[in-house]
Amino acid sequence: MIRFAALIAQGAPDARLLDRHPQAELARRLLTGSRPKRLASADVLMSWAAAATGTPAPLLAACLQASGDRAEVAALLLPAPHGPPPGLDEVLTALERAAALPEAERRALWLNLALRLPPQARLVLNRLAAGTFRLMLKPDAAAQGGPRTCRAILVMIAPQGPEASLALRHGNGLVPIAKCPLTLAETPEILTWARAHVTDRFGPNLAVRPDLVFTLACDGTRPNARRKSGLDLANPRLLHWDRAASPDQATTLEGFRSAGFICS
Repeated sequence: MIRFAALIAQGAPDARLLDRHPQAELARRLLTGSRPKRLASADVLMSWAAAATGTPAPLLAACLQASGDRAEVAALLLPAPHGPPPGLDEVLTALERAAALPEAERRALWLNLALRLPPQARLVLNRLAAGTFRLMLKPDAAAQGGPRTCRAILVMIAPQGPEASLALRHGNGLVPIAKCPLTLAETPEILTWARAHVTDRFGPNLAVRPDLVFTLACDGTRPNARRKSGLDLANPRLLHWDRAASPDQATTLEGFRSAGFICS
C-alpha cells in the first residue's frame, strides 16, 4: 500500500511504471475503474479520527479550514504509524468485507489499517474508503496518438480541493465530463468568481453559472455506462482558462466522440 501511494503521488502513472509494482494486477484494476465498496463518507472518517485522538471540535474545525480536505485531515490527525503496514491486497480485501459490517466494526477495521500506514498512504486509504479515489491509468501516449483537448464548461467547484467539475454541450443542456484538480495560476481569481456566481450548493460543493470555458486535456477515454456522458476520461487535466471563449463555443459531446477520443 505504501508503494502504491508513492507510485501515484505525482499523478496518474503510465503502464510501464505500473508494471514495476509488486502487486501490479491489483493496482491496474484500481487504476482502470475497479473500486471497493464505500466504507464511509470522508466526513465520517474525519469524525472517527477525531474521536480516536480526542481532538476537540474547535481544533478539528481549524484543521479543516486549513486543509479543506476531510480525507486529508483524517489522515493527518492520527499518530505516527506502528505495526506492519498492510499491503494493497489486504486493504482492498478489508474494504470489500467491511462495507456490510455495522459502523463500530467498520470503524475498528479502518483504524487498524490507518494506524499502520504513514500519512500519504493513509490519504489514499481514505479516498478508497470514502469512494472518492478517481485517478485513472495513463494510456500509452504513442498508442493513443498523444493527449487530446477539448473546450469544456465549468459547472461546479469543490473549494476544499480545489477541484473543478466540467461539462460538454449536449442537445440543449450540459453533460458532466470530468473532475480534475484546479491548479492553474488563475485559481484564486477563479475561486473568487465562483463564490460570486453560485447557483446551488451541494454540501461544500458550489454549482456555478456555466459561463467559464477551459481547455481540458485527457489521454483517452473508456466506456462507462454509469456516467451520463457514457465515458471515463484518463488523466483529465486543465490546460488553461479560455477567457475569450463563450459557452456556445464549447465542445459538444457528439463532437468529442466523433473526434476520435474513444479508446478501449
